[in-house]
Amino acid sequence: MPKIIFTITTLLALCQPLHAVVPAWEKEAPETVADLLAIQKQVQKVLPKCMAATVTLQMGGSSGSGVVVNKEGLVLTAGHVSGKPGRAVKVILADGRELKGKALGMNGKTDSGLVQITDPPKDLPVIEYDKSKEELPGIGQWCIAVGNPGGLDKDRGAVVRVGRIISATKDTLRTDCMLLGGDSGGPLFDFNGVVIGIHSRISSRPDQNMHVAMPAFQADWDTLINSKVIGGRIGGNPQPDRAFLGVFTEDNEKGALVLEVREGSPAAKAGIQKDDIIQKIDDTEIKGAEALTDEIRKMKPKAKVKVSLIRDGKEKVLEVELGAR
Repeated sequence: MPKIIFTITTLLALCQPLHAVVPAWEKEAPETVADLLAIQKQVQKVLPKCMAATVTLQMGGSSGSGVVVNKEGLVLTAGHVSGKPGRAVKVILADGRELKGKALGMNGKTDSGLVQITDPPKDLPVIEYDKSKEELPGIGQWCIAVGNPGGLDKDRGAVVRVGRIISATKDTLRTDCMLLGGDSGGPLFDFNGVVIGIHSRISSRPDQNMHVAMPAFQADWDTLINSKVIGGRIGGNPQPDRAFLGVFTEDNEKGALVLEVREGSPAAKAGIQKDDIIQKIDDTEIKGAEALTDEIRKMKPKAKVKVSLIRDGKEKVLEVELGAR
């Protein structure tokens, strides 16, 4: 009898479903050469569709990138690329076809923007984008940046970089996907080929590449579609300038950790340095990068504020005259 019970128990165990194998790109880090090859294979699998939907946008003498997300010809891009609503935009597909388009709305605060292809062809290549209003990519998640720096080069094709998410807020993603001039407005994809961000700010540092997060688009979707400008000032738009400090930061348990200080910015002139931890603006406690941004947005250009920070374990207070963005 014990032998029969053991045999039945063993058979039941064998009938249990096996745990799903975790894809190599969902692991904390590649563990083997096989993992690296699996990552390469997945990138190669999703790239053709990603590259086909990535377009070049030309406005006057400037050039940027974008990505087509529906058959009606809607293009996601950066607000500083699309510019003033109604302006004419030439949309160049990956196969070299040139289409007419116009700028829709943009948000100067988040740098989100939309362009509409006015007469989209039936075979217009499109790709899916993340429609989440809250969910963000995980820190360390693999991603693919695609764009057309310097404009479309049919022989070269779109430029592709593979990297990982370094930080994420509802407005901004930061990655180590190195961006170049003309990449602005181009798409950031996850490893399923879904758009999770739009290239926004380019840095010379490899870990300071900024992208508009999809929740930022979703929060303003109706306004952007209806060709409205949110925040900032474009052309003759009379909206006021916003205060500008001039630092890139990330969350730190003690405040906002300074990753980079823009050359010639108010922060640089006041002596704020990389690796400083900003803890207060005047009497307002700063609990992270987003809190710092929100506090500066409340200020007016030329306002003088006291910045309390920690440098090398010591507390310092600097006075900064804010600039205008």
